[in-house]
Amino acid sequence: MSISSKRAKSLLNHEEWTLVEQTLRPKVAEVAEADLRSTGRSLRLLHDKERDLARAKRRVTKGTAEPRGGSFPGTSARPAERTQVFAQALIRVNDEIVRREGVAARTAMLEGQRRVLAAKRAAPSRRPANSRTASDGAASIPNTKRGSKVPGAKVGSVSQQGKRAQARKDG
Repeated sequence: MSISSKRAKSLLNHEEWTLVEQTLRPKVAEVAEADLRSTGRSLRLLHDKERDLARAKRRVTKGTAEPRGGSFPGTSARPAERTQVFAQALIRVNDEIVRREGVAARTAMLEGQRRVLAAKRAAPSRRPANSRTASDGAASIPNTKRGSKVPGAKVGSVSQQGKRAQARKDG
């Protein structure tokens, strides 16, 4: 469940809140890349610390572990809520890093495409000119198979014989 920034501010001390506040929407886009990565590391450390504290408080409450250190009043609810605050801030930081990497990748891809297109337009055409004598064309390969088994003179005489036979029947 999402925790409001007002509730998060009440859960955290001033230093932690300034760290988490950098990850909120309008400000996170203005943070430099190196600062964003260092903020992510700091948030990861705080998140792990609170997660371990919440886990220890739950174990003490169940009776499966002894209390660590001196007396620490309260239940595991507050450290668990703080863990959620840090987890949400980490998600925002990671999302912003992924968004920036995507923008950089798209920019690099577009630059590469523009460079390739410019090179393609500048290169000479590889097609021959559209003229009747552009080249000799394809080499002709003689057909080794015979087109017909009947001699040409016989072909005409057969059709003439058919005409004469039909004329005799008709008339």
